[in-house]
Amino acid sequence: LLVSWLTLIFASFGFRAPCNATVVSTFIVSAALVADALYLIMDMDIPFSGPIQISPAPLQRALAELKQ
Repeated sequence: LLVSWLTLIFASFGFRAPCNATVVSTFIVSAALVADALYLIMDMDIPFSGPIQISPAPLQRALAELKQ
């Protein structure tokens, strides 16, 4: 759903924009930045696996403290 909304937004910007190198490069950079942001959001949704990982030890230590 989010991807379709972003596609519609970029398409609506592109319909009225002149076709020159500045506009095309801006659209490409903007699309890459949005794709990178979505990738990071989806990657950080699973913090214990994937390319960006955190250790579960601090969370387990805090849980042990709360159980006392």
